Amino acid sequence: MDYQRELLGGSSFLDRYEEQLSSLCRNQRFINMISLASKEAAEKTGSDTGKAGKNIISDTLFRERAYLLLPEYAHIVDDVARSGYSKKSAVLSIYYAAKILNASSSCGSYSASQANESAACQQDYHVQNSSNANTRRIWEEIAFIIDKYRKDGAPEREFQIEMENAFEKLGWSRRLGEVIAQYTIPVGSAHSVRPDLIIAKEGTPIFVVELKKPSSGATPRNADQLFSYMRLLKLNVGLLISDVVQLYYDDPSNADNPRLVESIPARSDCEEGPILFDLLMKDGFAKSSLNAYIAETLSQQTTLTQVQYLRSRLLSEQGATLVNETLTDFFHSEAAKDVIHDALRIYLQKEYPQEVVSQALDGLDIKWENQPRSNNSPLGQTSAREEHTNRESSYSPTEEPSLFRGKKVGQIANDHLRAMLERGNVSPEEIQLMETREYSKRVFGINYPLLVPASSPHDRARYYATPLFIRGIAYKLCNDWYESPANNDRPYLVSWLQSHAQDIFSS
Repeated sequence: MDYQRELLGGSSFLDRYEEQLSSLCRNQRFINMISLASKEAAEKTGSDTGKAGKNIISDTLFRERAYLLLPEYAHIVDDVARSGYSKKSAVLSIYYAAKILNASSSCGSYSASQANESAACQQDYHVQNSSNANTRRIWEEIAFIIDKYRKDGAPEREFQIEMENAFEKLGWSRRLGEVIAQYTIPVGSAHSVRPDLIIAKEGTPIFVVELKKPSSGATPRNADQLFSYMRLLKLNVGLLISDVVQLYYDDPSNADNPRLVESIPARSDCEEGPILFDLLMKDGFAKSSLNAYIAETLSQQTTLTQVQYLRSRLLSEQGATLVNETLTDFFHSEAAKDVIHDALRIYLQKEYPQEVVSQALDGLDIKWENQPRSNNSPLGQTSAREEHTNRESSYSPTEEPSLFRGKKVGQIANDHLRAMLERGNVSPEEIQLMETREYSKRVFGINYPLLVPASSPHDRARYYATPLFIRGIAYKLCNDWYESPANNDRPYLVSWLQSHAQDIFSS
């Protein structure tokens, strides 16, 4: 360490070049140069290349390689060399400086025995330290651009040019055909579409970007436009950039629309932004890394959705009934005997000695006397079925608003219920209840939750494919509606719509 600091000439060197040194050991050409020089010197001297230092790597080798560094680092070599050190010492000083800054701590030292591992180690560093300074600066600039155009409402073309520049800073080149703007894609014999940006590598598109003015905000229609480009280009990954940055993934094994992987707020302090855009940088870009990130994010999303659904079910107004009926069923089962005895033992030992309680309970067949459910209906749905029957028997079609007459119940749901939900006319509390089977059965007469998150694992055949957006969150609407004498959901839906929008419908 003393030798390293001697080469550096004190902390001023670190202060001057900290930013560049922090990225140097992620430069594969530099890593290869250090490894190769160490190996050649070891072969000539028979020394341990793990001690790559002052006397092992010859001045000749470093004179040959010092300027093989990328040009942006050459001036650092010259600066150190002007202080009286050889080119060899200059390059080593840069290497050690980077290590002092912990820029290469995850990669260790680059001895000859580790030379073959350096590339993989560099890639691990790239993925695991995604919020590096360069990517964070680019994300902060993207957030600044979005905020700027959200405020002044400038033309979309100006926003596009600034975003093209941002992708160039991620390493993609317009000159090399890697950032392709407004590329014309034929659709049929007489039509064509033009995606805002296509990012390509070696002539092959890898993801598509749809840009919309931040002042207008991202909409479902914008997402549909992006989906069409993804399908035409046969791409799994797409970005929608507007007032937020949305990442979409199209599962080739699923005919549904691409899934929203994440929606990132355009804030400079947002941690998700640098992580995503680090994966989208040209240097080190790998589809496998991006796909792994998407798979992990979607897995977490599915888990969160299931947790939220289960919690809302347990906390709904039918939750108390569900818990009571579940416990009643359990305490009538053989498995409950030990639990009942343990509970009684804890309670009775407050009043009687442990030995007395144990002998009293030994062999005693104590049963749960609360009444079990009277039928085999699903948990919490008995009262809903009775209410359903009563409402059907008293329903008269002539009482419907004229707006609904002649329409099937499913059409009413997909048109009018969808519109009311998307307008935000329903409270967040009721939206949460609509995600439960019990509430949906009692209020709408249907056998499935009225709403499920767009990423929900529920039976897809029971829900309309086109998502609806309620306060920025994507849901799917149940399509399992019946209109028969034996099972008529129409009076439920019409009654709910009338009670929630009496000022909209006229009889």
